[in-house]
Amino acid sequence: MKVSSIGGTIDDTVTAGENKFFMREGLYSKFKYILEKLRSTEYYLRHEQSVMNFIYPAGKEPAGPAAREAASNVFVLKCIVARPDFPLPRLFNAMVAMFGAYPDRDYCMMVMTAKKKANKSYLEVLQYFMPVVSRPSNVSNIDEVYITHRSTIFGDISLYKLEKEDVSLVHKMALGNLDKDVHSADSSSSSFSYCSKINEREELEHELRFLDAIMKDVLENEFSEFSVFTIRCGNSTRPAKENTSIGFVVLRQFHSYAKLFDHYHLPRHDNHLDRRRAEIIAVRLHPLFLVSADLIFRDLARKTNFCDFYFISAFDGYKYSNDLKKMMMVIEPKSVKKAPVFSGVNVDQKKPKSRLHVPMPNFAKDYLIIYRHKLNPVKWFTNSRKLVVIGFGALTKAFLRLLVFQWNSKDHKNSENYTCLSRLQVTVICRPGIVEADYDSLFKCPYCTSTLGCYLSYQNESCFVRDCCLRMDLRHWVHFVPGKVQQINREKKLVKLETCEIHYDTLLLMCDRMFVLRSPETPMGTGRPSNLVELNFRLNKFMLFYKVRALLEHMPRTYLVVVYGSNLYTYECIAFLIGHGVDCSRMIFVQPHRYTGREADMKEKNPYWDKNLQLVLDEILEDKGVSIFLDYDFHHYNLHKSSDFIMEVIFQHFPSRKQATFECDLFISFEEGHLNQRHKNFLRSAKIEFEGNEILVDEQYRTNDPNIYAFGSFVRIRKTPNYQYRFVSERELSRKILHYLGIVTQKNFEDRFSEPQLFQAILPLRYFITKVTMPRRYLQSHLNVTENCNMTTYKDNTFCRVALSTHKIVDEIVVVTKMECHLDFLHHFCGKHELLLNKLRSRFKARTIHNFLKYFQEPWTELIMHENFEDLQEENKALLTPMASSALSRAERGALGDVTDMDFFTLNKRYMEIKILDFLREHRRDFRHKFALPEDFHRLDLPDSDRHLDTEESDVSSDSTET
Repeated sequence: MKVSSIGGTIDDTVTAGENKFFMREGLYSKFKYILEKLRSTEYYLRHEQSVMNFIYPAGKEPAGPAAREAASNVFVLKCIVARPDFPLPRLFNAMVAMFGAYPDRDYCMMVMTAKKKANKSYLEVLQYFMPVVSRPSNVSNIDEVYITHRSTIFGDISLYKLEKEDVSLVHKMALGNLDKDVHSADSSSSSFSYCSKINEREELEHELRFLDAIMKDVLENEFSEFSVFTIRCGNSTRPAKENTSIGFVVLRQFHSYAKLFDHYHLPRHDNHLDRRRAEIIAVRLHPLFLVSADLIFRDLARKTNFCDFYFISAFDGYKYSNDLKKMMMVIEPKSVKKAPVFSGVNVDQKKPKSRLHVPMPNFAKDYLIIYRHKLNPVKWFTNSRKLVVIGFGALTKAFLRLLVFQWNSKDHKNSENYTCLSRLQVTVICRPGIVEADYDSLFKCPYCTSTLGCYLSYQNESCFVRDCCLRMDLRHWVHFVPGKVQQINREKKLVKLETCEIHYDTLLLMCDRMFVLRSPETPMGTGRPSNLVELNFRLNKFMLFYKVRALLEHMPRTYLVVVYGSNLYTYECIAFLIGHGVDCSRMIFVQPHRYTGREADMKEKNPYWDKNLQLVLDEILEDKGVSIFLDYDFHHYNLHKSSDFIMEVIFQHFPSRKQATFECDLFISFEEGHLNQRHKNFLRSAKIEFEGNEILVDEQYRTNDPNIYAFGSFVRIRKTPNYQYRFVSERELSRKILHYLGIVTQKNFEDRFSEPQLFQAILPLRYFITKVTMPRRYLQSHLNVTENCNMTTYKDNTFCRVALSTHKIVDEIVVVTKMECHLDFLHHFCGKHELLLNKLRSRFKARTIHNFLKYFQEPWTELIMHENFEDLQEENKALLTPMASSALSRAERGALGDVTDMDFFTLNKRYMEIKILDFLREHRRDFRHKFALPEDFHRLDLPDSDRHLDTEESDVSSDSTET
């Protein structure tokens, strides 16, 4: 059988291939341009030749080394070492003495070699220096250079209220380098420039207009909500005009602290700071004075009576400058949300009271990066070994997030006592455009009305991974290097790229890809065809979008799209194609044969595949006119003889082995289970051990090289464990990686996985699926996944399925709904016993549950979703386990054994009730719904006046529901 894009099914296999390629030659040129443009380094990083002229004030000295030495205005700090018992903060006096020894020099430099580790004295003195950014070059392992100025040590920094004559200074400092000229392609100010900053001038002009309006309001309105200060260096006892202007700050009171709790990990009951929080609008500061950030914030607190400062940077929309954000603590988003996050028109948005009509962000729906400074001393967190990561996928993002926020804890121990800052020694190597596409906020799909419902912006992972690109920017801490890995030198510990070499202490292989098409018939050394699409990153989605538009413009009625795959990702892509103009009759959906006979595969929970739902989706697609071919495995494809354009794709049926050939203009593959051949080549050349197509590791994910670790879907543990280690939570696996590396160790550590994994996708007919699955902790003792107890509900276009294991543990929750929302809060219920979920199974059998999604949003679920509920469970388990063991192991139970067991059950039930009531009393203010306690019924019998007094005495520190 052969299917043609022009005449449908044909029998004649002798076709005029040259004529057909001639019809597609223009399409091939467009595809080739899209592929080369979006995957080239020059598109994101432009190389510019620049000539730098250094003019030395040599005076009367003749030109040469003597003249340069005479003109030098800097001295170098070679080494500084203090005794172990010496108080490190007193090294500031050493800095004063050094500048006193060189009274004619204004700058001090310090060089740290790339291969040597810095001692504690170096790290202490480093806080008075600023790093010098190295120019991009082909030289690897460049030494790190730090510099400081005399004024940062001896200068007195102070803040002054804005005056009329300061407006021009604020303008000049706000413009910065753009005051003289507009950055253009011919600019020679730097050797490299980022092409993605196309709206830099527009954002700056918008910020200037906003600053003008604020300064006008401050100067004319005595009761303005804004405050503007100029930052000056000199003698604070003298007038402002006699001191040098080094920056300015704009701020106002912050009233939206309570709105941050839905998405950010913050302490709830800081009521004493309600009127002492400030929102920083913009800050400009000379880079040499960044080390004086603590002094600036303290002086700002003294002048304004604010002591808790916040800066809000929006992922989408206009951004304002803040040169001090590097010295402010980033607030980590919550790992798991406690309620559905909907998308749509902003509601309940109060109009701002300001006359300037400053747009207020929607803290519940907008993607914001929150910076904070609470006047606490700075504490740096870092990693001692240099880590190099190959790949930038979901696991890499989760690992980097945990590494950046290694200081964060549930009790806010570090964040409440210090300004926690991260200084990481991490380099991530990935293909050009992958990082830029993940952080792109300018792209707007012309077909979609909302970001959540747009396939190009939709992320399939949990909020822990999604927020890495939406509510934080990993580029602030991590060094990303675009390029292809060519070789790994294990002896020298070097990773060789096309343009440079990168040294590592520990190498982490996270370069696995979900979808890679490969067959024995395909040459391994050839490049990827221009009309082949594999959707592993957001960059691939962008390329698919542009290729579809080119296809519809060039061949509006004669094209043919072939989609190959059998997972939920495939249906999501088909929904995208249908919604973006592809005719269903011009689409062929080929599904490979899925082997279900292997016992291990049947026992593992796979969140990306759902047999029953996919049967329903197949019927929907057939009704729409999509041609579906079942049990056809990919065999090979035929390229045009003079170009890398796929002319036809050949599939082979199982088990008949009959072949089917499809001519196609666009081939989208979701074949899973293969490691990229290029990665496999450089790993084999480095003598990394493989078994088939999988990397062999031990239980700590170390390869045969102890300095090289491998993680991902294509890893095989040598001694096959009795637990599932594929399709697991990225967050839990990242925590184990940090434990294995010795960076953040866990007390009660185990190799088994116990946290659920979330997957979400957009399905045809604008349905949204959320699937939460638990990994198998004991594979050999479990039945096949098809033999579980499934409970389903359907109401109001919402289908829900809850699966119970043989031990009555919820190990799967599936929700398919029309509502555009993220359902990450379902994490809290997967892995719990059905009795803990308010007797879930009994209520379902009694037909009192009509919609599981609504059931998991009832008030009682707040107790389970509380962040300290697991600690309560651990306390109860530690107390009840020895009592239950001793009661069950009695040798002589006697005739009164049942009575004794009944008393034991009654006693412990009463104890559990008391513990729950104490837990509710302690955390009562954290819940949105008010739970009734026994003492509340006692207050109902009191008069109104006594009831009010009794309430005040019982809870003096009670706050409103907004806190």
